[in-house]
Amino acid sequence: MDLDGIIDWANKNIKAEYVEIRGEELSKLNIELKDGTFSTFTSLKSSGFGIRVLAEGAWGFSSTTKIEELKNAIEKAYKMAKAASRGRYEKINLADIDIIEDEVKSKMRIKPEEVDVQEKVKRMKDLERELKNDKNVKSTRIIYQDTSGTKVLYTSEGTKIVWDMGYVWQYIWATGKNEKGMAAARDEIGSVDMGWELFQEESVEKVSKRVLKKLNAQLNGVSPKRGEYPIVAGPIIVGIIAHEALGHLAEADLTINSPFRDLIGKQIAPEFVNMSDRIVENGFGNNVYDDEGTKIKDVHIIKDGILTEIMLNREYAARWGMEPNGHARAENYTVPPIIRMRNTVFERGDHSFEELLEGIKFGYYLVDFRGGQAELNSSFQVGVQEGYIIRNGELAESIKDTSISGIAIDALKKISAVGKDFGLEMGRCGKGQTAFVSSGGPHMRFDKGIVVGGQQ
Repeated sequence: MDLDGIIDWANKNIKAEYVEIRGEELSKLNIELKDGTFSTFTSLKSSGFGIRVLAEGAWGFSSTTKIEELKNAIEKAYKMAKAASRGRYEKINLADIDIIEDEVKSKMRIKPEEVDVQEKVKRMKDLERELKNDKNVKSTRIIYQDTSGTKVLYTSEGTKIVWDMGYVWQYIWATGKNEKGMAAARDEIGSVDMGWELFQEESVEKVSKRVLKKLNAQLNGVSPKRGEYPIVAGPIIVGIIAHEALGHLAEADLTINSPFRDLIGKQIAPEFVNMSDRIVENGFGNNVYDDEGTKIKDVHIIKDGILTEIMLNREYAARWGMEPNGHARAENYTVPPIIRMRNTVFERGDHSFEELLEGIKFGYYLVDFRGGQAELNSSFQVGVQEGYIIRNGELAESIKDTSISGIAIDALKKISAVGKDFGLEMGRCGKGQTAFVSSGGPHMRFDKGIVVGGQQ
């Protein structure tokens, strides 16, 4: 494809401040197995181009599936930008970035297209069989996806990036029942850096054991007491708080209407609390450049308890007078990039797990979540799919039918200790578009600030 020639044409014929072409040519496999039946079994190819044009201080966007229509698509985006500019009081500017010419190679050792589909089907059947060997499991839903192909970015400024890209993803939902009631458990793993080797590491036995532990902990659990108690939160619970309740507030397009707007540079947590959005080993949000061609940088959202940095694209970096840090992401070529998290984590502290439990006469250890939501005031509510009572500094009965809620900005101040371990949850984030993300951190202790939902 002669994208160089099309960019040259645009620079000569379109009176725009900026023109961007993002192209994709991808193959995607999607398989769903529900209670012995493959309800979805599709292999699709997707290719096309997304075009953004900045003209007269406004954006225009269009997309096309045909390279021969690219010039028309650029002209269409240009006309849309000019029309949009008439209604803008504040013109859009872009912060400067380095002009990049690069080819990004995949880190996958075993690419998914190299694995026969029958091996993928066999794994799913083995997973279902292993799960249903537990008499309490009544229904299972297993989804497998992989994608591989090429993505490109060409801009009127001279950036040219080609990605050899792909991902693997597995989702499990299991429901169970015993004489005490019903319960459900969710499990999700994925990677953009690992290929099929992820499933060699995450074996059928390992994944099944994890799912069944979550499920049976609920089926055999007791109802928690409703109220505000000391909480030791595991890495996955810590991660959902980092992502849902705090991370979105640190996305610059949302920061403007959130409490974070007036808190940058201020102490919002104890000085031993640190939170970042950064590249982590095997993080589901890892990349080298974002979809505007900005090199990805670690963002230290909270440093030594101080709200320090936020996530930016080029537009909001110019608006805030900051440097872009590589957080413009688009789900695919049919939509423009927007500011998105990648891997949002609390950083390690220096306490052992046993030290976090010390001195708690009655409280809760929360391990994993099932669904959650948050608002721009940092209020959050999260369902808990694995948790335990802490009694006199020791783990006791498992709990069921549990949720937690609070105001994250207030809860931050109630953190009393941070563990020295680290864990990640792989998942998806919706913000009008879907993005693969990770969230996590170490175990953390909240002496107050989190309300457990349950019986009075």
